[in-house]
Amino acid sequence: MKTLYTLIALMHIVTLNAQNTYLKITKSNKANDYVMYPPGTKFELKTKEGYIIFKNSDNPGVIEIDEAYTLYVYPNWKDDSDIYKLSEGKLEKILTSSYYKTDLKRHITKLNKITAEYTVTDSKKREGKKNLKFKLSNGITFEFNDSKYRAYLYEEENYLNIEGKYLIESELGTLKLSFNTSNGIVWWVFED
Repeated sequence: MKTLYTLIALMHIVTLNAQNTYLKITKSNKANDYVMYPPGTKFELKTKEGYIIFKNSDNPGVIEIDEAYTLYVYPNWKDDSDIYKLSEGKLEKILTSSYYKTDLKRHITKLNKITAEYTVTDSKKREGKKNLKFKLSNGITFEFNDSKYRAYLYEEENYLNIEGKYLIESELGTLKLSFNTSNGIVWWVFED
């Protein structure tokens, strides 16, 4: 019985410290020449012969690109894949931070001169689900409230189109946002 309690305690600790990896594609040695995808995004790096040599997993890793490869990325916000022909750079599976359950999560993050401020709250209508208010310093706002979502630029009247989960195009660029309504994890990148 003591062994069973120890096993349950260890499994709980592992669950609390579980981490996912996100994908970073560095296409060349030039500054800011990279693309990132949120944790859990499926991908496959294939040789010219079609062999898979690197794919998504929870284990961090790096592969240097020094010959011709094709990378297939399957983002959850669209039906087709993103395909990259690579001959230089590197691919990285980078660990994200651990996330802990709280009733209110206010975050401020910065990426390439754009700052995001967002708050994750518990849904009052959907038990076990989260809501999100996400605002970028360039004026783009995204709100997810009880399964309804919207995006706008500067003012609520200036609605932006949202494709899939959640690709938001504007005159300023593209916001790629991933929001897990079960645990409140948010991942984003803005490309101008």
